[in-house]
Amino acid sequence: MRGRRQEQGPSEAFAAEEQHRADGLARRCEEIASTPGHPSQGSLPHYQAAYQNAAGNAAGHTAQPGGIA
Repeated sequence: MRGRRQEQGPSEAFAAEEQHRADGLARRCEEIASTPGHPSQGSLPHYQAAYQNAAGNAAGHTAQPGGIA
């Protein structure tokens, strides 16, 4: 319907993809943070921000008990 905005429900496939991305970014952040002189040390804040984004997307698109299906 034109002009009418519909609420989007959770997207489990997208949530799973974003959770997988968040898990990989978390491992990368740990690797960078725990390795003195790591070449990506300067990029760590960007990896951390990307992790926060992916984790938030995963949480925001996962069906919650008692929520909208």
